Amino acid sequence: MRAAIELPKAFSVREERELPLVQDLMTRLNPKLLVVQVATGVHVEGGYTVNWGLVYLDGQPPTDADVAAALKEAGLDAQHNAEIQEPRIWVNNEPGVTETPTV
Repeated sequence: MRAAIELPKAFSVREERELPLVQDLMTRLNPKLLVVQVATGVHVEGGYTVNWGLVYLDGQPPTDADVAAALKEAGLDAQHNAEIQEPRIWVNNEPGVTETPTV
């Protein structure tokens, strides 16, 4: 089965510790897929503050406009408590060990 996905693609998870799990899953699907945390904030439909991640292809770092567009498409409410952060990628799935990719 093949699927076409336009990258970058944003998503949200409730707890920060879930992001390394998503990173591991994406790496298993395709080693060229990178996952970074890029924001915290609420969804346009409300609810709790969540962590927002971004999936993109290694070697094709997204621009700030790409990140903003992906977050908007995923449903981040940028007008209420949204904090766009420097991207962080987990090293060996350890939340306490991060590096900043060149995005």
